[in-house]
Amino acid sequence: MKKNLIFLMLVVLTLLLSRTNVNASNSYNYTPLGDVIESANSMSAAKIIDNSNLLDANGNKSSILLGELSDVVVYEDKIYVADLTYNHILVLNNQYQVVDTFPKVIVDDPETTEDDATVNAYKLNKPSGLYIRDGKLYVADTENKRVVIFDIETKEIILEVSNPQDPTFEGNTTFKPLKIAVDRTGRMFVIAFGIFEGIMDFNPDGSFSRFYGTNSVSMNFFEALVYKLSSEAQREKQSLKLQSSFVNIDIDQFGYVYTVSKPEVENVIKKINFKGADILNKNGYVLPVGDAIYEEYDDSVPVGKSNIVDVAVSADGYFYSILDSRRGRVFSYDNEGNLLYIFGQLGSQSSMFRQPTSLTYYNNNIIVTDNMNKSIIVFEPTPFGDLINQATTLYLQAKYSETKELWEEVLKLNSNYFLAYNGIGKAQLREGNYEDAMINLELGHDQYNYSKAFEQYRNEKLDNVLPYVLMVAFLGLGFLFYKSLRNSIEREKEGGE
Repeated sequence: MKKNLIFLMLVVLTLLLSRTNVNASNSYNYTPLGDVIESANSMSAAKIIDNSNLLDANGNKSSILLGELSDVVVYEDKIYVADLTYNHILVLNNQYQVVDTFPKVIVDDPETTEDDATVNAYKLNKPSGLYIRDGKLYVADTENKRVVIFDIETKEIILEVSNPQDPTFEGNTTFKPLKIAVDRTGRMFVIAFGIFEGIMDFNPDGSFSRFYGTNSVSMNFFEALVYKLSSEAQREKQSLKLQSSFVNIDIDQFGYVYTVSKPEVENVIKKINFKGADILNKNGYVLPVGDAIYEEYDDSVPVGKSNIVDVAVSADGYFYSILDSRRGRVFSYDNEGNLLYIFGQLGSQSSMFRQPTSLTYYNNNIIVTDNMNKSIIVFEPTPFGDLINQATTLYLQAKYSETKELWEEVLKLNSNYFLAYNGIGKAQLREGNYEDAMINLELGHDQYNYSKAFEQYRNEKLDNVLPYVLMVAFLGLGFLFYKSLRNSIEREKEGGE
């Protein structure tokens, strides 16, 4: 009895330690069966910018401080950061030195005063979202209830978008833009506070066009029953509760809009086409939702689903990453929906997060802002992460044979990286090496391509064996025919006697 008790305690202790290690580690992934597995580091903090080391263009300590950072974008080798505390946009060069701010300061001009309308027009009030397209800086100026567009060179205001002409805003609802993205035609897609009808789509001239890509929340049995028994008026009031506003937005080079929403939404991440339909690929081992496994009740770790607060798409459209503020994770996917790697974690160290708010791609690096630390962290790929990025890019460019060697290098660094087996197997499948392809695709749990490799392997074997089978069959038929003919002749002879 005592031995059994000791054994049981050891098992429980092992399970607790293994769970703690997974939660504490910032390097893990998911197996094809959906289990958590340790992984090699994919991204590392290369630079951390905060108020202790923020410099100006001359390399001196900057007089500007970082406050509550709400958004970050990159344009033409410069980093633009929205600051809610100081109501301005910081501009950093590629050395992460402050070189400029938006809007331009005109109150120092002796010809103007604080009361001038022109001066007030340039003041920002809680700039929550940024986007830059074709030399124009778009700012979701939340508390000024407008989207303001600046010329990025002159800093002059080009256009203000406010007071959308729609029945939604005829009552007490006010237009408070939070996040913005702009397509190549100049159409603006805006997430606004308290607007549940969908993303607001504005024409390039600032006129409101339509609501776009509405979200919906899944109901449990009781909620569905209450809704079913409600009157039309009651259902109309409940409809807002059954919808959820989007949290953040980005757009790729092809014009597809990526959005993230609250955890209770059915599809937390969407890729919305021009018709408003979600076309996000979900071909990975786990769904693109952040953490696929999480604790529901545990005082020692953050519990519940990932709380996704931002999404960023790479310039080539091959990758996208999402930011989870609940556990301080960044999840990076390819455009087929495969989870490539996970990095980042909550903690008190400067390279860790306390309250991450936004992220963006800067070439192969990923920049993340943190509100509580008042910092900007630049992550760069490790050799392991770089190999994954290269192999994935070549595969999506249909350069299959070139990916095989890269995936083999990935496996040398992490033999449990199942996507590498898939990559090698797919390359072998296209090379006609069906037998080896079957082995690697089985290791990678790719049933679809394994079936294709097996079919080709079977056909190949049949092609090799079939001539011999036909020859044996032909000889067999010939022998049977000869034997039958001989027996017939012998019977005729016996009958004649």
